[in-house]
Formats: sequence, C-alpha cells, structure tokens
Amino acid sequence: MANEEYSQVLTKDNEGFFRFIESKMKGNGITTEQLTSGLCDMEEWNNLLSGEYMDKLMMSRLLDRLGCRGLRCDILLFASEYDDWQERMDVVFAINDGGTELAEKILEEYACRKIVQKNIDKMGCNERLEYQFVLMMQAHIMLCGKYDRTELIAKLQSAAALSIPQGTDVEFDCNKRIVLSVQELDILLEYYYQLVCREAEEKNIKDADYYIGRIRKAIDYILSADWFNTLSKASILPKAVYYGMLSIQKKMQLNADDHDGLIYIVDELNSYGRCLSDYDNAIEVLRNVGRTYYLAELCDMMDIIVSRMKKLLSEDVCKSMKLDYIKNTADRCLEMLLYIEKLTGISRYTKNGMYMYFEPNVYRMEKVVADRRRLLGITQNQLAEGICTAKTIRRLEQGHCRPHGYNLYEILNRLELYSDFVMDEIVSYNAGDMELLEKVYDAIGMNETERAQELLRTLKANIDMGYTRNRQMVERLELDFDYQEGKISKKEYVDDLKKIIGYSVKYENFFRSVNVYLTDSEASMLQMLYNLEKDNDGVLYLHDMLSRYERKELYIRKIELIQTAFASDSGNRGVYDSSNMEFLDVIKENFRIKRIYNIARCTHGIWWNNDMQHKYSTDQNREMLNICVDISDFAKEYMYKQFFLKKLDSILGLQ
Repeated sequence: MANEEYSQVLTKDNEGFFRFIESKMKGNGITTEQLTSGLCDMEEWNNLLSGEYMDKLMMSRLLDRLGCRGLRCDILLFASEYDDWQERMDVVFAINDGGTELAEKILEEYACRKIVQKNIDKMGCNERLEYQFVLMMQAHIMLCGKYDRTELIAKLQSAAALSIPQGTDVEFDCNKRIVLSVQELDILLEYYYQLVCREAEEKNIKDADYYIGRIRKAIDYILSADWFNTLSKASILPKAVYYGMLSIQKKMQLNADDHDGLIYIVDELNSYGRCLSDYDNAIEVLRNVGRTYYLAELCDMMDIIVSRMKKLLSEDVCKSMKLDYIKNTADRCLEMLLYIEKLTGISRYTKNGMYMYFEPNVYRMEKVVADRRRLLGITQNQLAEGICTAKTIRRLEQGHCRPHGYNLYEILNRLELYSDFVMDEIVSYNAGDMELLEKVYDAIGMNETERAQELLRTLKANIDMGYTRNRQMVERLELDFDYQEGKISKKEYVDDLKKIIGYSVKYENFFRSVNVYLTDSEASMLQMLYNLEKDNDGVLYLHDMLSRYERKELYIRKIELIQTAFASDSGNRGVYDSSNMEFLDVIKENFRIKRIYNIARCTHGIWWNNDMQHKYSTDQNREMLNICVDISDFAKEYMYKQFFLKKLDSILGLQ
C-alpha cells in the first residue's frame, strides 16, 4: 500500500494510526483487501481513512490482524467510548475471575445499549465487532458452567460469520495472506473443538477426524503467520496446541476397543509425535514473552502423552526422543506454577481465554489532557495559544466538546503526546522501529549488553531525534549502559537522569499533583531516581499516585514500575510487612492475567524481607531462590537468573 493512497484523505486525528498500519502492511506484503476482508468494504474503509469515527474495537481488530499485540502505545479515548471500553473490561474480568452472574448482567446492559438491530447485512464495521464481542462473551459464560452444546456451536458459528471471510469454513492459507486476528482464531478453535466433542460423543470417528484436522490447520496457520509478533503467537498457539491434544485424546478413546491394534498404535504414535513438536513450539513462544497461557494444561497433557509413549516404545527409542527430559522440564514448570499458586491463591490453570480480550493501556482523553497540562505547569490559555480558544480547552477537559483534526493534533503535540494513538516510548509510525525497540529490551533482559547497544545505535539512526520522547528513550538507555559498566558515578547518573526527564517535565513538577499521566520512560526514570536517592517524599508521592490510576486490574506497566519501586523502598526502610504486601500484590496482578514477568524479582523481594528478619531456614531459602531461578530461566531473564544463582551459592557456602 503506497503512501500516495493516503495523501488526499488522511486527517490529523487519524494520521498516526494509519501511518503505522500502512508501515506494517507494506513490511508484510498485506493488501488493504486482505486486511479488511470480512470487516468492512472499501467504501467504509475510505470513510475511516477520511476521518470517520472508528471504534476502539475496530482499531484493536486491525492491529490484532496484523499481529501487533503488546505494542508499547497508549490509546486515548473520549468519555463515551472510554465508558464503553470500561464496560467491556468489566465483563471480561468478571468472566476471568469466575463472576459469571455479574458478567451476564453487565453484558446484557451493554448489548441493549449498543446492538440496535441484528441484521448483519445492515451493520457497520463497528456494530459487527460489538455484536461479535457480545456473542463471544455469551459463549465463554456458557463454557464456565453447564451448557447446551448445540446452542453453543450455533453461537460460535454466528460470531465467526460477523468478521471472518467464509466464516467457519475459512481457508487457512498464509501464502494467500488470509489475515485473521487472535480473537477470530479463538472463535474458530472453540467451534472446532466443540464439534470434535460432539462427534466423539456420537462415536463419529470420521467427522471427529475432520474437525481435528481443522484444529491442525489452525496450528499450522499460526506457526507460519510471519506477520504475527511473538506475543500474538503466544496468545493463541498454546490454546490451539492444547485443544489439539485434547481432541486427539478423545479420538484415541473412541478406539478403546481396538486399543492394541497395530493401526491404532501407529496412528497414536504419529499423533503424539506431532504433539511433542507442537508442545515445544508453544512453550518456546510462551518463554519468549514471559506468559503462562495454558502452560499448566499443556504440562499435564505432556505427562499423559509421555507416559503412554513410554509404554509403547522401547527404552532406547524413548532415550533418543528425550522423553524423560521433556517430562522433567514439564514437571519443573508445574512446580514453578504450583509455588506461585500457593503464594497467591490464584489458580495455575488458564481456564478461559479472557486474556485475549484484554485491552490495556487505555486512558480517558479529557482527564489526560487536564492532568498532563497541570503536570507541565501550563495554563488553559497557554495550551490554547495559537490553536483554539481557552474556552475550548476548558470544555474539552470538562468533557463537553471533542476537537477534531488539526486542533486536537496540536493540543496533544503541545502536551508531548503527539496523537491519540500514543507510541509511548518512541515517536515513530514505522512498525520496524517498534520491533527494533522490542529487540533492544529483549537483549537487555537476556543480559546481551553489546547486542542491545548495537540495536540501540541502529534504532537511534532510524528515528527522528528531534522528538523529545525519542531523545529521552535513547539517552536514558545509553545512560543505563554507562552506569552498569561503571563509566559514571551514582551522582552523575542521578543528575543526568533528572536532566533527561526534564526534557518533557521539570523534575520538581512531579510533586505538584498525584493526578498525572506519565509516559513509560518518565515512570521508569522516576522509579530509578527514587530507588537510588531513597527520597522519602518521592516514594510517598509514588505510592499516592498508584491509587489515581483507573482500571488497575488491567495492570498497566506504569503501575507495576511504581509499585515495585515502593515495595523495594519499604523493605529497605525495614517496613517489611508493608513491603511484602506490595510485592505480593504485584505478583497477584501479574499471575491473574498469566503474565510471569517481574514475578521472580518480587518473589526475591519477599525472600529478602523475610531473610532480614531471619524467618527462613536454609532449606526454605534454597527453595524460594530456586523458584526465582526457575521463573527467570523460563522467562529468559538471564541477567536475573545469574543474580539469583549467586545468592544461592552464598547460602550454600554458609552451610
């Protein structure tokens, strides 16, 4: 899709988003027709390009189809759409936490308000996605209890027809660039698995085989979808593999009467061999992004499969296939998950796919404008100067007007936000730049400092360093490298960090109010500063700020950074119980959404607090630190793994 397509139609209030979409499409050879198939026609698409209102659901679906989960960006929504988003998240989290009655009540109210009519042919793209959301939430509520399988299958089929080309008969072909989102794949997987179950109950082996084959095609599609980023694959591949394993088990049970038949055994071993390969792929993508989606379920299934294969195969063949190693690694994963489950009281099992419907990093536009303006220390008149009237700013902050196009763009630009599609750490609408930034952080997490520095140099050359946020990000990371390598003192590091954060906000301005909107870079720098300076006023400020963020259950990165900093400081000050509570809260919020990132560090924080109080025996110390090692190893946080291993060595040396 060439730049010329946009030259006449893009407006300032949609430019950032569509420039990013264009970049991603061009980089992956995806056409407009392929991206929008089943979602909207070309007339609707051109209207969206021209500035017609585009719902958050549509924005998310386009990004999801392009495999862009976990983007380092914030979305700013005006009040009415923000309220819609909030209501959807209330439903999602109610289902996730087992509150199906509450979910049903909220969902019914949402559907009555949003779904005007159910004639699909007359629905616009936004309405179709709203209706699809309602149907899928109804389906997941049904799955939480007893349900009529025929009704569920019909509901899933209706949901598929709303956006998927050819519905449940879609052709899984990456070569033809059939572009499906994670959520759409979830619909299809639930549909095929329910049909496998139905055919298995009716002992229709041939039909069950057909739908097992459809799940198999879905797995192959996910593996070969080269436009999917790692988080996108991690969000759907483990579930697909798990459902594939369950389906094969059901098929094998149908052949129970011929359990020792040669044909049956060969088929069984071939199926299980493929399961081993799929399992490896699923585990690898989970490790790459520090997630535990369906991990416990996969490990349980692997225990069953390995045990069965060891009964059918010779000892030498089992050794060559490393079956004992596979089982041992699965057991270690389960031990890790069980420990966190006991620590938090949160089930290690995924149970449902609600994490696929999370929409994090969403903020109310009116509040962000007001909070950001106050943080920068400018008046409404100053923000309005040369753009609009002060009255317009006042009405915007009160939620009484909605500036469009150039005016909104200039207002956000003056607040260092640049767009309502806020690329949080860097300003670039090139998808390659965003992917490069992720590689920088991946290299840092894996303790590959030289590689991280080289990648950062490449990124620095690619992006416009005239943007404040770009300078902040690059200089902050360069400063981190210098400090870690001992090239600068602690005082020099602190002074330079304050200078860098001052590019956007004067350091002293952060103490004006706890009602603030921070970028990730600003939050990260504040955390580092307060950790290094042991500034009590700063720490208390951070703690008060936590309560001001809305929708904490989405657990945005900023909250995690700030809360971890506060917990660490409380421990250093000897307020151990308070520190443990904060660390445990971070662990719970992460494990609740099956995110394992930062759990090892917080678990170590609890260990340190208890060790300082001499609460642990040597065996208890060893157990807890071994868990930290296992978690950081699983998440490929090798820098932290080495740190925990050194702690273990010191404990063992005391024996």
